[in-house]
Amino acid sequence: MRKTAINTLCTGLAIISLGLPLISSGLAQKVSAEQSAVTMSSGAYSTAIQAPVIKPTWSFPVIPTDRYSEQTVAVAVNNKVFAVDSNHRLVALEASSGRKLWQYGDQLTPVLIQSNGIIYGMTQSGAIYAVTTSGKKAWTTPLGYTKADHIHRIGSTVYITQSEHTAAVDAASGKLKWKISEEKDLYHGLDKLMETDGVLIRNYNVQGSLTFEQINAYDAKTGKRLWDNFRTSFPLAVKDGIVYSVTNTFMMEDDDPVNHKVTIAQYDLKTGKSKGERQYRWTEPEKKEGDYQSGGVSGTPFLYGKDLYIFQGKILASYDFWNYKPDSKPARKWSQESYGHLSSLSAIHEGRIFYEDYSSNRLTAMKLSSGQFIQFDGDNPTVQADVIGKGVYIGQSDGVFHGYDLLTLKPVFTVNTGSRSFGPTLKSGGMIFIQSGSRLLGVKLPASLK
Repeated sequence: MRKTAINTLCTGLAIISLGLPLISSGLAQKVSAEQSAVTMSSGAYSTAIQAPVIKPTWSFPVIPTDRYSEQTVAVAVNNKVFAVDSNHRLVALEASSGRKLWQYGDQLTPVLIQSNGIIYGMTQSGAIYAVTTSGKKAWTTPLGYTKADHIHRIGSTVYITQSEHTAAVDAASGKLKWKISEEKDLYHGLDKLMETDGVLIRNYNVQGSLTFEQINAYDAKTGKRLWDNFRTSFPLAVKDGIVYSVTNTFMMEDDDPVNHKVTIAQYDLKTGKSKGERQYRWTEPEKKEGDYQSGGVSGTPFLYGKDLYIFQGKILASYDFWNYKPDSKPARKWSQESYGHLSSLSAIHEGRIFYEDYSSNRLTAMKLSSGQFIQFDGDNPTVQADVIGKGVYIGQSDGVFHGYDLLTLKPVFTVNTGSRSFGPTLKSGGMIFIQSGSRLLGVKLPASLK
């Protein structure tokens, strides 16, 4: 979650006072008390978190999370943690004790994934490597991707991306299948990738007179581009050979202050040809000066299972996505106007939809069953928040880390990490692993969060 400044709620200017005359020894003396020239009150407050303070079971030096905030320093699976240590080596740690089981290589970068018992990562020279979870080298393939940003494994193929570049490697042998590169000055690769029915879809920001998201479709076997669509977001879904993607209509239609719609284009997966579109319409009262939107960016949709959620001004509406009818009414609605300045995280878990409250910089959720908003209070701004199972884990800007019970909202434990930066929280078995500054901390979970 990004950092947001606390709003200044009120500012007071102190009044300069002159002292009243006092009589002493027959002489009048003028006395004045020195007062503040400027007084400001932010109106901010913090809630003291009452939870047992526990110490990590172990600590291990890794690459600093603040230096590689967009990368993956560590992954956890099957009671083991795999991480790039402070010497740029891949290490395997026993989850319960932090004991180092093995190490591999050197001059590695923090780009890791784990899939089917194999760790895939990148070297500083731009090669991808594969190592088994027991520490045995499987293969290495040079790519020249010295600034690779993501690795994806889909089926039998490992895809590596670096901005406008994409490479496909056989997951078992490491054999290079293909490499492609889009035009450098126009394309900036984003982080999403999917493969279905032999077609690979990737999203980019593409620069024209304005910059918009675009999806490109490639033959997964050869890397040949099949089609592309500008002003189109990464697919909400692909089903029965049809791609469903939101169309960006900014500056393409009249800016109607009352009547609004979301357009979802339908494309043939193999050819990119239009197969029609869907439109979800609603109206909003015309905004007056000083009005603000809550509940996410108005018009932003996301799909969860069969339900399409669309933020419609101060309403969140849901539709049965696979039972579309033109001008159909929402299946459900929730008010979004009664709780703060909210930005949707487009995520649902345990019957709750999650937001960032950017006025307080805290994780907030709404119960879909009742529309009730709940907030995970802290005593300092949130740097990193993760929801895993029935636990909510929050690292704060003061270096304090809190664990909460998702269902009861009660704080369960606190860890003093000593660092103001955090990476994503990891979990395996009865342990969580806090990426804090240049340390990886193993913490044994209380029974209620295991």
